Amino acid sequence: MNKTLSRKQRRNFFFMNVSAFAVIFVFLGMIILQLLSQTAYRETDQAITEMNHNPEFIQQEIARYRDDSFPENSFHKEPPKSPSSNRFNTQIILWSKDGEILNKEAIGGRFSQMENLRLQTNDLEEIKTVTIQDEEDELIFHSLTKAYSDNEIAYVQILSNVNQIQHSLQNFRIIVVGCMIVFWLLSMGISYWLSAISMKPILKAWQKQQEFVENASHELRTPLTIIHNRLESLFRKPDHTILDESESIAQALNETRRLKGLTADLLTIARSDANQLTLEKETVETTAFLTELVLPFQEMAELEEKMFTLAVSDSPSVVMDRKKIYQVIVILLDNALKYTKQGDRIQVSASRKNKSWEVHVQNTGPSISKEAQQHLFDRFYREDKSRSKETGGYGLGLAIAKQIVEEHQGTITVKDVSPHGADFCIQLPLN
Repeated sequence: MNKTLSRKQRRNFFFMNVSAFAVIFVFLGMIILQLLSQTAYRETDQAITEMNHNPEFIQQEIARYRDDSFPENSFHKEPPKSPSSNRFNTQIILWSKDGEILNKEAIGGRFSQMENLRLQTNDLEEIKTVTIQDEEDELIFHSLTKAYSDNEIAYVQILSNVNQIQHSLQNFRIIVVGCMIVFWLLSMGISYWLSAISMKPILKAWQKQQEFVENASHELRTPLTIIHNRLESLFRKPDHTILDESESIAQALNETRRLKGLTADLLTIARSDANQLTLEKETVETTAFLTELVLPFQEMAELEEKMFTLAVSDSPSVVMDRKKIYQVIVILLDNALKYTKQGDRIQVSASRKNKSWEVHVQNTGPSISKEAQQHLFDRFYREDKSRSKETGGYGLGLAIAKQIVEEHQGTITVKDVSPHGADFCIQLPLN
């Protein structure tokens, strides 16, 4: 993946994340403000509704209006001032048919704040917002007006001041919007970091794919070149018999077989990467399975004067793909034979360990360095490339083994054996 495409993809991820955060913050802020607005006025509206349905409050105000014995001075006495001098909670207004306030005396000093109040009979019995502009400030009320069957009193209006609530909501809106902006700015930094994190697996996959193609091309080129050269040499010697050119033909056939094996390995890896590696699982009796599997390798080890032993203890039945696990163990045994010399020892052991079936393939050949152990299951990795040419390896066997074992939800690991050698361990779950 070139740098321009990488930067473009990262920029796309960044804007996607920033946009997603912005949408989340906007919707979250809208929901919070909407819920707060609904709940902030709930108690005030409930109090107005209760007063409307409780005639005692209205009758008390009417009695005050009509009570001649009510001290005159008390009507004009201003109520105690709150921190905001023009704020009060609830007031009942008595209206005449002509839209005149009847209980001015009972309202007292507060009447000066309500001189601009006008009677509105459009929406009776409904709570509405009423705004009154006085000399100092704007007063906001929640109001309910109802018709009243009285010769003198035509309408009754209940007012409840909500300035304090309104100011609290405004302050809260400012705080919410400020927090949204601050956290959105923080989300930009997070988005930039997430875009970098999101690109890592893409770049890593792209790099692996590029390495895979390059390595595969290199490995394919060698046998194809040998086959091409041998076939060309046959054309240059048309008079030679098959016997005369048997060495060239045999070498071409040998490279063809190697090329066929490499192609099969590449196909296995490609299917695994595309999640097309299907497993045909069955219950396998592992003792008989291993005994049959190692038999030809025991014979080869005897011919090469190497010691080969099989140790099976408490080996259970395992649900697995017989052919695929067979292939994994063959890969390990084949490597053990390739990388051991005359007099070395190869041991295969199997046992039940906790909830898994554990198979060890040990050999007393050369040890594997710690650095090599970290990359041993990577594709096309070979610790000793010159030696791998002698053994005919492509560095795909252990990568395929790892993929098959992981498809079985198992693990495959390697460690050194003292004083020298290697121990490959396969663990498959007992389902």
